[in-house]
Amino acid sequence: MGSRYHVEDVVVTPLGQRPASWTFARRPVSGIEHSYSVIDNNFRNRNQWEFVVRVPRDKGQRIEVRPVKLPNITAIAGLDRRSLTFNRATRANYRGSVYCPVALADPTGEKSRTIVSDKAALPAWLGQLHGSMRKKATVATTKGTDAESYVLFCSPSDHAFMIRAFFACKVWVMRDARAAA
Repeated sequence: MGSRYHVEDVVVTPLGQRPASWTFARRPVSGIEHSYSVIDNNFRNRNQWEFVVRVPRDKGQRIEVRPVKLPNITAIAGLDRRSLTFNRATRANYRGSVYCPVALADPTGEKSRTIVSDKAALPAWLGQLHGSMRKKATVATTKGTDAESYVLFCSPSDHAFMIRAFFACKVWVMRDARAAA
């Protein structure tokens, strides 16, 4: 059932940008907020979204990808309070890129997310992003225990990829789990 989703069917259209301020981890951040209209053509109806991609002025801070308007569907309720964050890559071949952990939504509600370090645990549709997937230790130095977890990497200006990654890690996981229940 889960392999039916296609990342190219998520159509991302820029709406504009503006200077903005927000908080991340209770700290003030300022930068540019880019707005996007998004249509997930994997579904015929209730498929229109609006996202913001918040790019901080300080290059050392995280880029945040967050839905601000989502369809009225029980399975995805609450995803407007979730985000993907992209950090700067630090390894030589990946400098200039950003990455985010492959952090899947938890449809049980027991956890906020599940970080993936086993490819067998990935939903089938994430295979479409395989070319942009690496172990974290390949793209960034790490002091923690997450060196073997998977990350998705891209250019810091590839907001469409970032939004599609949100769908692959959050939206489709929740919709698939609710359809299977």
